[in-house]
Amino acid sequence: MMATPEHTLLEPGHGATWARLNAEKRRLLTPLPGTPIGELLRRGQHLSAQAAGLLRAIERADGSARP
Repeated sequence: MMATPEHTLLEPGHGATWARLNAEKRRLLTPLPGTPIGELLRRGQHLSAQAAGLLRAIERADGSARP
């Protein structure tokens, strides 16, 4: 049996933790200077495909189409 945490990051009082996590995420997702345009385009296309897939999953889950 898996133990569940007593507290989650969604509860109030975790602003500093969220700020640290968001800063780390920004650092990891920001391309290095000099990244080739082709790589930036590839990353952008990948993110667009992820967003489209997420939208399709949401539409399937709630049974309604988005305009």
